[in-house]
Amino acid sequence: MVDLMFRDESHHVIKRATTTRKRPKKARLAGTGPNTPPPSTRSSLSSSPSLVIRQPRPFISDTSPSSEEDFGAAECAHRDANRGSVSGNSEFDDDQARTYNSSHTSTALTATNSSRIPYAPTNSLQERGIAFFFARYVATDHGCYQNYDFIYDVWKPPPAYDMDSTDCITASMTAVGLTSLSKLTRCPETFRRARQSYTVALGLANSALSNPAEAVKDSTMLAVLILGTYEFVSGRTPQTIRAWQDHVNGAATLASMRGAAQFRTKAGARMFIMLCHTVLISCIRSGLPMPQSMVDLRNELWHLTDTSGPIWRVVDTLYNALQVRHDIKSGKVSGVDAVVKKLCDVEDQFSALISSLPPGWYYRQAKLSKPHPAVLGDTCHIYRGLTQATTWNGIRTMRMLVQETIVEVLCASAEDPTMLSTQHQLQLVKAMKLIQMLGEAFVSSVPQHFGVVSGKDIVRDRQGRHTVAPIPTTQLPHRILSPSDQKSLPQATSSSASTPTSVSTGASRKPTLFDPTQSSGHERGAERFLTLATASHTIIWPLYTLGMSSSTTPDTLAYVLDRLEAIYQETGFEQARIVSNIVKEQVHTLLWDQIPTSKLPSLPDTALPMIV
Repeated sequence: MVDLMFRDESHHVIKRATTTRKRPKKARLAGTGPNTPPPSTRSSLSSSPSLVIRQPRPFISDTSPSSEEDFGAAECAHRDANRGSVSGNSEFDDDQARTYNSSHTSTALTATNSSRIPYAPTNSLQERGIAFFFARYVATDHGCYQNYDFIYDVWKPPPAYDMDSTDCITASMTAVGLTSLSKLTRCPETFRRARQSYTVALGLANSALSNPAEAVKDSTMLAVLILGTYEFVSGRTPQTIRAWQDHVNGAATLASMRGAAQFRTKAGARMFIMLCHTVLISCIRSGLPMPQSMVDLRNELWHLTDTSGPIWRVVDTLYNALQVRHDIKSGKVSGVDAVVKKLCDVEDQFSALISSLPPGWYYRQAKLSKPHPAVLGDTCHIYRGLTQATTWNGIRTMRMLVQETIVEVLCASAEDPTMLSTQHQLQLVKAMKLIQMLGEAFVSSVPQHFGVVSGKDIVRDRQGRHTVAPIPTTQLPHRILSPSDQKSLPQATSSSASTPTSVSTGASRKPTLFDPTQSSGHERGAERFLTLATASHTIIWPLYTLGMSSSTTPDTLAYVLDRLEAIYQETGFEQARIVSNIVKEQVHTLLWDQIPTSKLPSLPDTALPMIV
């Protein structure tokens, strides 16, 4: 399953598309699949659509700015000479982008009654865009929440792709695929074609949303979700974030319009769950809790589906953590005692969640039969699949943020940690120990994400311990940095280490529950947040959290940077390179060296969990 992350799916997707075209006519009639029946009277269908669609602006507005990707000086010069749509510094000018957006939006909206695209991409480009969309967002492992593997339940491919006709879903997939492809090929023409497809899809979506009967169909919801994916991956500017969050709000409103009737189809339930994940990421960015309307709909889905799986409980715990964060930041919960207690309650919920996982979800700890340059240490975790590994690391990320927040709150409440109450000292020691344990678990989970180890290779040694043989080093596309290549880390100055306030100052520079991506107030905060949130490789955000943690040692940091570089070299994912630079630029203060741990009380043996 891990191999899917690095495998080229283009041949597979093209072959599948060719097979689709050869099907009998009845089997390949274009359609929208099973549509969601009109919602019940409880879903307020009669009033909500008019309230939304009668607004002066379209339901979904074309506010997405152009990408900031630098395609190279030569290509930009060619682009300037031929289209005049790009500024001389290789980035789209804001005014030009706005002019481009408004003019093409009006063109698209006037053409929505007809399915003709006056400036459609060529057959080859459209097929490449759709193939790339399928390779990245359909034919992928379930480790990533943005997975459209249910798409054939809603959409059926037309008999042939041509420039005379299209539908909203096809145009949306083309836009997402070509945008993602342009980031790899750095081709301005591909990106321009992506913008054109996006504009057409936007017009078709707004046309569907203006019709109450069409608005609640599964096909419309699918198109809106794919357009949201476009907003998510097209750029990393503050304008991009605003456009994306506006789009998420519109999609949430549409989900409310669809009501509980959307859960009558399997695809409808899947799309709602996907939207919940998107709204969750939006809430992480905004600092708000989950909207009550989404929580209410999710509670209705709870009665209609199997909720015994661990994923459902994981999300419930994440929702609660967001609510606690909002209560603290809004002042509803205040005071060191109350804040720390709330944070400890969140940790207790995660700990209870881990204890209740089914046996198949627990990882096995294996010892390497021989050293391997892509593994830090001599042990690693073996998970049943990428879904389990990704879920575990998602839980670890949130737990580490909670513990970092506890350390920050306690250290900021006293100049000297030894002056804290005994209870707070114990909580500080426990938080530091948990951060260290979580960091080690992160490191142990990394090898399987790179295909270095596999569960099928596990054997038992003479002592009955699990051992695993890693793949040969020569088969690795990228090797870990040699010790001589490791860069020295910036060290805290002696003056800062001696000042009492340096503890709290250093702590505030780490990711916490209050600012998971450290994007608040940062001059490039939008880029930082979207880079992490759109990471195509599910290990990127955990590596970021580990690399920025207060417990990170020089060896661990070098390993994190190397694995991020390996992702970039093997997959071309730009997010890995950007995150690597963020971690490199971080000033790593020796926070824990400033805490007199030897003077703090020892924890009881039962205070720490057995597994994290």
